[in-house]
Amino acid sequence: MSPSRWCVMIRSYRVIVLVAFLIGWVVVDAAHADESAEHQARHESAIQAARESLENQTLDTPDAIVRLGDALLRGGNCDQAVTQFERAIDMRPELEPYLWQHGIALFFVGRFDDAKALFEKHRIVNPRDVENAAWHFLCVAKANDVATARKIVLPAPGDTRVPMKEILQRLSGGDFDAINSAVKKTQGTSGYVNASLYGDLYIGLIADAENDLAIAEKHLSRAAQCPLTHYMADIARVYAARLKTRTVNERQGE
Repeated sequence: MSPSRWCVMIRSYRVIVLVAFLIGWVVVDAAHADESAEHQARHESAIQAARESLENQTLDTPDAIVRLGDALLRGGNCDQAVTQFERAIDMRPELEPYLWQHGIALFFVGRFDDAKALFEKHRIVNPRDVENAAWHFLCVAKANDVATARKIVLPAPGDTRVPMKEILQRLSGGDFDAINSAVKKTQGTSGYVNASLYGDLYIGLIADAENDLAIAEKHLSRAAQCPLTHYMADIARVYAARLKTRTVNERQGE
């Protein structure tokens, strides 16, 4: 083979490597676009602390395993989180109805029917939780279709958090005006940031269930930018990241 042909092949190989790297970078960047370095460090620290706590115990306990599962889920390590939650349930089966977070992790790894069943069990011990009804709705829509999901919306009476009443009503169909209006009424109060988070998170979730990815991405991205660091704020960031990765992969497959 002539030297000139060798040069052409080497240049072509470099181009292929560069393209592969850039594609990988886009996917990784999408997965972490809504996670600041501060959030990532916080999650890594929590995961490490949970692992050390588990390692320092003479016997593994379900509570310690659940704490590790929580830390992994909040950091976006959903497959590992599922493994830990299932370990805890194997050790203490009566825990399962209380582990709503396990249902969320199951959704993120695509086990929609298992997640649906978990949320149905959780309703027995927490019948007023609109969030549980919303995640159940999402899993039914993904496992079947949105029409089926609307027929079996879980009741969740008496959830007074803003804008939960409006979110529950929206699961049956309609627009998002009532949710946005309820959030807007909290402007100027200490509850506004939290109401905004939940409004955006669940508008995004409902839109995802309805396959309106433009609205889902818009609102989940807004939820991910929330300054709060509690459990559901972290879930919003995980959801936004995974949705972005999913849409990037789908577009590359077109």
